[in-house]
Amino acid sequence: MLLRSTRLTHHRACSAVRHAVRRVCTAADEPAYDYDLFVIGTGSGGMRATKFAKRFDVGKVGTCDMPFDMLSVDGPSITSANTVGGVGGTCVLRGCIPKKYFWYASHFKHLLSDAQGYGWDLDVKGFRWEHLLSKKRAELTKLHTRQLEKHLPNAGVDVLTGRGSLLDGHTIHVGAPANKTVTARTILLATGTTPTAIDIPGVEHCISSDHLLELPELPRRLAVIGAGYIACEFACMFGAWGTDTHVIYRKDLPLAGFDDDCRRAIARQMASVNGVHMRQQTSPTRVEKQPDGRYSVHTRSSVDGSEEVLADCDVVLMATGRHANVEGLGLEKAGVEMSGGRVNVDKHNRTTCESIYAIGDVTDRMQLTPVAIQEAFAFLQHVYGSGSSALDYERIATATFTQPPMGTCGLPEHTAVARYPNVDVYLDGDDGGWHAEYHDFIDAKMELLVKVIVNADDDRVLGIHIVGKDAGEIMQGFGAAMVCGLTKQQLFDTVAIHPTIAEEIVCIPGIDQRPAVRKYRNHELA
Repeated sequence: MLLRSTRLTHHRACSAVRHAVRRVCTAADEPAYDYDLFVIGTGSGGMRATKFAKRFDVGKVGTCDMPFDMLSVDGPSITSANTVGGVGGTCVLRGCIPKKYFWYASHFKHLLSDAQGYGWDLDVKGFRWEHLLSKKRAELTKLHTRQLEKHLPNAGVDVLTGRGSLLDGHTIHVGAPANKTVTARTILLATGTTPTAIDIPGVEHCISSDHLLELPELPRRLAVIGAGYIACEFACMFGAWGTDTHVIYRKDLPLAGFDDDCRRAIARQMASVNGVHMRQQTSPTRVEKQPDGRYSVHTRSSVDGSEEVLADCDVVLMATGRHANVEGLGLEKAGVEMSGGRVNVDKHNRTTCESIYAIGDVTDRMQLTPVAIQEAFAFLQHVYGSGSSALDYERIATATFTQPPMGTCGLPEHTAVARYPNVDVYLDGDDGGWHAEYHDFIDAKMELLVKVIVNADDDRVLGIHIVGKDAGEIMQGFGAAMVCGLTKQQLFDTVAIHPTIAEEIVCIPGIDQRPAVRKYRNHELA
């Protein structure tokens, strides 16, 4: 699955031959193009493709993105038009990077409290939102400028500023301020996603996570509509900062699609550790602006139909998912088809137009920055390198930066049971969780949950999940083991590093002491 830079020497030699042959074979029957490769979108996947294209001996490379702004829309509402962006895309400018800055800033509250429990005499005077916002803006501006003015030009990439739009399978019009039409032998779509707004009265009063990262002051009361990972991450952050935070969601648990034991653990700790009010099985019906400028969110229970009003909200965040950023992209002019709101691609990232490929969140695959980056390498290798490579999407480790965080790799229990007839589940920390020594020593509320799911027929580990301190850091290593085909016996044979939290994955009761806590045979709980 992984494409390492150490392979690039071989790629260069092979791709140089292929590129020379392609030039000879196409010179007679193809028109001259402005670019050999043109990438629409400069997020993580798009930048990786352009910056590394020269290492595959691609000829002239170009890219485009919209004018730089901290937001991706030109107004204060989630319904505002998407007319700005900038080199860096969602991850760098409005996603992973600034979100992690905010996560660190909120997580320090827990660390400061823990430090006092370990004997540090601290005088904490409070949190300065304005300081964090100023630092975040300066850092993101620097990251954008460095890519635009240094890294991309140094990689031999032409950068045009403006919205890219397909005119046909080889022609792109780049809007203002560039106002230029160019042609390319191969086009790569890497336009990512944009926030989705649900259609309720007063939706114009709601903001997206873009806006949440740019609030001029810390809100006193925050309503969060939705309970996906973006909603839960920000709810934990603002709850830790002391904002009266309410999460409104239709289901009985947050984080749909993740493992149910983990979902229960996180829901419990969002309330107990971060003070978040979890309004489950509740749907928003409308948002109204109050005379004092604040907002009221009207809700209805799916259990008994009762209605409530959450009044005096300074901010209403609508975190109800994201959809492919294809507005104005001209897909139909080039014959690029979509299904389920995403661009159709095959395993080699090719769309339904032979000369156009797509990677990252604009496609119907895993919406993660590292996935888009790996897909960029796979695209380069397939089109310009020595062979074809496709990702293994089933064994990709990821983390959710709630507080505590969750790390996961492989299948959740419900998916494993549906796919494999005989499954064993090893688990510790459900029904209230348990405290790692770090937290038990100071009577802190934060819990730990560890879970390993095994195919009973061949002993292969199907999924590993952890909720607790450093979960993301821990899961990266186990993710590598999963790619190598990790088995339960290999976990058993692994000597633990003691005392750590990570050791619980190889030493949890059931892996080396007791039978599985749940066994499924023929897809049924035994």
